[in-house]
Amino acid sequence: MKIGVFWRKFRNVEFQKKLTPDKVYDDAYEEAYQHCMALKEAGYDAVLLEWKKDPRETLKNIIKENVNLIFNASSLKEISFLEAFGIPYVGSGIDLVATNKAVRKEIVAFNKLPTAKFVIAKSSKEIPEINLKYPLFVKPLRGRGSAGISEENIIYKYEQLPKVVEKITDKIGQPALIEEFIDGKELTVGIIGYENPEVLPLLEIGYNSAKTNTYEHKMFDNEIINCPANFSEKIEKTIKETALEIYKALNVKDFGRIDMILGKDNIPYFLEINTFAGLTMAAREGEKAVHHGYMGYMASELGYDRGEFINKITESAISRYGLKGEKKTSLIS
Repeated sequence: MKIGVFWRKFRNVEFQKKLTPDKVYDDAYEEAYQHCMALKEAGYDAVLLEWKKDPRETLKNIIKENVNLIFNASSLKEISFLEAFGIPYVGSGIDLVATNKAVRKEIVAFNKLPTAKFVIAKSSKEIPEINLKYPLFVKPLRGRGSAGISEENIIYKYEQLPKVVEKITDKIGQPALIEEFIDGKELTVGIIGYENPEVLPLLEIGYNSAKTNTYEHKMFDNEIINCPANFSEKIEKTIKETALEIYKALNVKDFGRIDMILGKDNIPYFLEINTFAGLTMAAREGEKAVHHGYMGYMASELGYDRGEFINKITESAISRYGLKGEKKTSLIS
């Protein structure tokens, strides 16, 4: 079994780069390198494959390396490419990846699972009537890595709204999702697997002198990480059950991270599902530093090393596709 690990420059910061090009740190290669090493430690033959602007070059490299499975596909373009050529890959399919945050929230709401009410604005001059409770929160419809998020995105009165909508629609180039801001505890729930998904320990995100998880706050590891989060047994059970229902309703495959807010009413409200969630752990001695993924913290709490963790996710994809093929000698005892 040979696995190709995609990597693409600026994959985690491509949207924020449009706003603050001098303040982005690109660790896309280091992230992919850690995944590649983890796969090797799990006993797979693995190779790094750079995603090229011309997909034909990427296809040539895949054929040349004779890989059986792709790991670390991280965009709709990459998923569409893999689907078009029938190349197996780890992670969710185009049925979910192609949807935006609004569609995902609608699916969650249709399944009678809790999420905040929202509207979509295509520009600062096309803001629909706001029949939502203030404060509001504004974010890109397809953003990632907290791109475009700062404290000004919390809206307390209508007069503040056009400026933030314009930042997202004009500078990032996406519609703006405007939703009711839920005051509570920010948490994220990692889940791995498909047929029998495993819910990882809950992680609560605290803020250092901030009111929300801004780009700088998140990408430079300034958060206060509590994993496992300190909730009562009853509340933890509710959060995990709700997250698992959302995971299944959205048809997430192999791994995903569900971001939620635990409101003052102790209801876990769905914010977003991250289908390209960060899986990285602390860098080993001699390796370059990489942004520590939330799911990496969760895996560490369970006692998984990176090889064991990435192996569990990879085995889910291998099982889904019915792939066969022996590993090299595993380094996991």
